[in-house]
Amino acid sequence: MEEGKLLCENCGYEVQIVPDFDIELEAKLKESISVMMEDMAEEGVISERKFDDAIKDKISDYVPVKSVKLHRIKITVIALAVFFVVVAGVAAFAVHMVNEYQYNSFEYQYDKAVVSAAHNNYSEAVSYLERALAINGEDLDARFLLAKYYEKNGQQQSTISLLEELLSIGTEYVKRDEVYDMLLSIYETKEDYARISDILDECDIPRIVSKYNKYIALKPEVNKQGGVYDEVISISLKGNTQGVVYYTLDGTLPTDSSSVYETPILLEAGEYTIKAMFVNTYGMKSEIVTQRYYINLSAPEDPVVNPESGNYSEPVLIDVSRDYGTKIYYTTDGSVPDRNSLLYTGPIEIPYGISNFSFIAMDESGLSSEVVKRTYQLEVQANFDIELALQVLKNNLCASGKLLDIEGNVPNKPGFNQYKVKTLFKADKSIYYIVYEEYVDTEGETQDTNNIYAINVNTADLYQAYKVDEGKYNLQSFVEVSQ
Repeated sequence: MEEGKLLCENCGYEVQIVPDFDIELEAKLKESISVMMEDMAEEGVISERKFDDAIKDKISDYVPVKSVKLHRIKITVIALAVFFVVVAGVAAFAVHMVNEYQYNSFEYQYDKAVVSAAHNNYSEAVSYLERALAINGEDLDARFLLAKYYEKNGQQQSTISLLEELLSIGTEYVKRDEVYDMLLSIYETKEDYARISDILDECDIPRIVSKYNKYIALKPEVNKQGGVYDEVISISLKGNTQGVVYYTLDGTLPTDSSSVYETPILLEAGEYTIKAMFVNTYGMKSEIVTQRYYINLSAPEDPVVNPESGNYSEPVLIDVSRDYGTKIYYTTDGSVPDRNSLLYTGPIEIPYGISNFSFIAMDESGLSSEVVKRTYQLEVQANFDIELALQVLKNNLCASGKLLDIEGNVPNKPGFNQYKVKTLFKADKSIYYIVYEEYVDTEGETQDTNNIYAINVNTADLYQAYKVDEGKYNLQSFVEVSQ
């Protein structure tokens, strides 16, 4: 309008001056304000109710409706611009405060980590949870959860470090058994049995120790503690699982080359220092267990042997008495007897000629008495010496057809018989040579024929003899037997 024309030319009324807005600009401004207000409501800066109140239907609602003078239009536009600047500043500040709050919120970072993990985005979950623990590193559950996320994200070494760190805290964390399970499972996969063994050595949770017992090499169990014993004892050694127990008895350290325990160890009289080590099937070696024993046994009394050593012209029986709980062992060649020697069960005939006996008493523990020796010489003054007596015997055997000749050759056999005077026998005041018959084959092997003969030392009367007991024989005339 031209300057000074303030009245309408058509009606004559004063012209009403109002701001003239671009419709498209108004729509864009309204959309911008709406988006800004929505963001602020979402971030919690303003409530949704206030958001609804804050948005006007039209931009024109922010300016006066009544008539204004032209010179006030500029003021209104400037005020509106200032308003938008203030609103934008407030919004930017609010967004900054929200971001700052979220970055420093343990709960927000933790929740975002859980959501990311639920979508299998473990890399993002690790980042969120690491930030949460940077805010509050005292939350043990969060640290355990981070170890799980590390494992899912392929960060095994970080997983191990965090799990071992949790165990180092001690009994404070209630989920320690779960931590042990997870850590030991990782080392199982890595086949690091030495590390498993080290961890279990310090573990105080019975369920875990029992579950992974096969990886532990504990000291061998010993059935009897060291000490002084007055009897022979049997020692058994046992490992806590499958494996091998190595041991020594002289106090030296056991190695893989030492004795392998298989059956109980019998400790007789003396001192013993047992050292044992258990090696399980995974090659883990236990600590060495040491036990010292002193077996203080009283040796049995010496056996009482009758008769005393000497020369005898009539048959005599050797009789031995002993303490209860002992056995008598003896030899006939003068050697020292042991448990593999002849066992005394009753009176013994003194052999003809010179003989040397040795006797010991041995108890159940294997402890023996001193050796008791006896030397005997049994000979008889007779009309027929041994050579003549044996000649009579062979002649009779040849006459009866039992021998081919006096050399002892026998019918239908390649070998020959030989005859030995074993002892003397007395009956009805008569003394007899007791002769045993033996067959010798072509290989020189000797076999008892079970034929025994008795020859009267003064008359040379010949009898077939049948042994009833030591020193006792039944005699039957040789003539009658041959018939």
